[in-house]
Amino acid sequence: MRSDPRRWLALFAHMLVLRPLLHLVFGLNIRGKENLPVQGPCILAANHNSHLDILVTYAALPVRLILSAHVVAAQDYFAPHRLLFAVVDFLFKPVWVDRASGGGDCLERMNSHLDAGDSIIIFPEGTRGEAGKLSRFRYGVGKLASENPGIPLLPVLLRGTERALPRKASLPLPIWQHVSIGPPLELLDRAKDNAEALRESIKALERSEVASRHQRRPERHRPFVVAVLGIDGSGKSTLSRRLCLDLSRKDSTCLIGDSLELFAGGEPKTAQPLLKEKLRRWISAQAKDAKSLTRYKIPKLTELLLRDALLGEAKRWYGPDLVFMDGSPILNMTAWSILYRPDLMSEEFCAKAVALLAGTGMANDPLFKEFPELKVMKRLGLARLSLPDAVIFLDVPPEVSMARIEARGEKMQVHESEEKLGRLREAYLLVTKATGEGIGLPTFVLDGDRDLDSIIIDACGAVVNARATREVD
Repeated sequence: MRSDPRRWLALFAHMLVLRPLLHLVFGLNIRGKENLPVQGPCILAANHNSHLDILVTYAALPVRLILSAHVVAAQDYFAPHRLLFAVVDFLFKPVWVDRASGGGDCLERMNSHLDAGDSIIIFPEGTRGEAGKLSRFRYGVGKLASENPGIPLLPVLLRGTERALPRKASLPLPIWQHVSIGPPLELLDRAKDNAEALRESIKALERSEVASRHQRRPERHRPFVVAVLGIDGSGKSTLSRRLCLDLSRKDSTCLIGDSLELFAGGEPKTAQPLLKEKLRRWISAQAKDAKSLTRYKIPKLTELLLRDALLGEAKRWYGPDLVFMDGSPILNMTAWSILYRPDLMSEEFCAKAVALLAGTGMANDPLFKEFPELKVMKRLGLARLSLPDAVIFLDVPPEVSMARIEARGEKMQVHESEEKLGRLREAYLLVTKATGEGIGLPTFVLDGDRDLDSIIIDACGAVVNARATREVD
């Protein structure tokens, strides 16, 4: 079956369409993947509250299991909808069960798949239960496990599907999905006992998850976010990463730059990948290849919006003490206005633009007419960008920056000229002044045309002082 070209097409659909879409629309947090067998089949048994359960469970599987996993599905539900039935049959190759006829040879067919080395995904409740409540398990799952004692039976807890797409709902809501995979169960002699033990294991996973959330809540804190600004070639990317690395010896740190990185104990740490990060990096590459400022504008704006969204996800899922941003979406957008409307650029404009992008400005401000993109952002609810807690501007003359850029030997971006970088430098100085004097954020302008170690000492001192000031306040 796995040599069938249609199965490989199904794999591509899972990896290139379904899984990215699920991550993008809902978000997915998976715990316990280490409990999945390294090789061979397994039986995954999960609670069932939504049609999203199948998609979410498949999204938690490693690639090697996607082609060989068969979900147990109700034929009497899907069969009346011919197109839906065909899509589900193509993507998941289910073990179809006609509940009206009592299931027939369903158990025999599941055993055949397991004998062939394939895995089974089963929902022991038999149908979608009441949201958030675990119904009685049918004994078929216990019998399946008893007849295959050498194959691990793994309890799976799904959380979020019951709110994202409950029964009788026609449209899903973008709510985070959680999958917890428990360790294999020790099988008992009777099918009934195995089914009840499985149900208790899923309930234990639920209790563990609730307890974990309750333990984390009192410890949650707002990380201190530092925006490191500078024109291309200023060294801000290098400075941001060194600050993350050096300050991680005491606190956990996160870098949101060309890539997203975590640090602790003075070393990089592995981070659970976020789909928004992959999408942002792809869009950033499109911006770098733009041939004109007009074509550069939209992908760069999109990349900055994704970077701001990524800041929120990094705070939520990684919980760092310090976040360093290589640039700041709200401040970058304001400064880059000078390339498109230099006649408007002033300290007053910068303060007003920052307020509008943060969602605190006047609804009828004339700037909406000057920048149509700003009006569109407001209509879409995107003009609520995050302000950092402190700002560092690494000031480097444009001729020095251009010399550094040319020394890299890389393809020049559309804005990388001495004239444009000079205008951007002027804009960043105005933005830094506006955020410091107008908004009251701790801001620091550092001379970037000197040795890196001196810059890092000054920058570390600035961050420590600004953070201490916030804690006192």
